[in-house]
Amino acid sequence: MGSDQIRALRAQSNQAIAAHDADRTVSFMAPDIVVGVAGGPTLTGRDASRVAFAEQFADRAFVTYVRTPEQVTLVDPMRATERGRWVGRWRLRVGMHEQGGSYVAEWRYSEMGWLIHSETFIEA
Repeated sequence: MGSDQIRALRAQSNQAIAAHDADRTVSFMAPDIVVGVAGGPTLTGRDASRVAFAEQFADRAFVTYVRTPEQVTLVDPMRATERGRWVGRWRLRVGMHEQGGSYVAEWRYSEMGWLIHSETFIEA
């Protein structure tokens, strides 16, 4: 049951990013989330992620990020890991630019439901 819920939440998260909605995008994250950005900094806390997404969404070339789960494993009833592939898309004058790689995320169940506790993105 939990793995299906996490896959559905990931799809909703992708939709929020495609809509360039920073508040909705970070609503899937725990307040103390830690995000390892591919080739970039480590973001600590939901507020830092909100700022980073807002800056990304302000870039007119940015289209979206899509994270595609390949494996969701329940570690116990309160924790799960998600592994998959990610791709980012930017619309440039010369055409569509894509960048991507793999990712791993840890989800934890709380009174707010399943939330992402940590994510690490690796560029291919």
